[in-house]
Amino acid sequence: MTDYTSQYITLVSKFSQITFTVEGSYNGTQSQNSTISYQTTTVSSGIYDVNITFNSAGQIDSGLARVDSNNQSVISVTFSGYSFYGAQAKSFFDTLFALFGLEYTYGGYESVLTDSTYFHSTGSSTMAFGPTSFSVTTWVANSLPLSVDECGYSSSITDYTLQVGTPPGTSLTFITFLHYASNSPTTEDFTFKLISMSPQA
Repeated sequence: MTDYTSQYITLVSKFSQITFTVEGSYNGTQSQNSTISYQTTTVSSGIYDVNITFNSAGQIDSGLARVDSNNQSVISVTFSGYSFYGAQAKSFFDTLFALFGLEYTYGGYESVLTDSTYFHSTGSSTMAFGPTSFSVTTWVANSLPLSVDECGYSSSITDYTLQVGTPPGTSLTFITFLHYASNSPTTEDFTFKLISMSPQA
């Protein structure tokens, strides 16, 4: 698996705040809207405290990571009252940051999500996410409903729109918007959306 730690830390050093929302339903059960966000505080030159927050149905969980962009390392992570250092901190940090629009590359599903057998691009345009703008490419299904069976993943998709882009100053491919609905193997309908990104001062 690709090691994304240094790219995540570059993200933190470029953007002081990122916020996503996730909403949807699974097997007919409506889930509450969720918000995933982080906010940084500069500790010293190149060292940042990153406050990561998950808010779902009024239940708030948060964690704090300290990272050093000078050597692309994770110093520590504290989450749910437990502190982690070294390799454990790095692993925990990577897991948390996989949620910030990075499923597109992190899970190895890039080839599935944009496979021309199933999907096609409708073009690119510049979009604004709070004070940050960058080019975003939109992908839609070739036809609906759509049966996908690739790389151990199978589904009958009834609706699909994916938008991806690379935030300025990074090499990360971000999901900025994803609406996905299927009726097999489970009934689900969810939307994942980038709300805002604020550059470091």
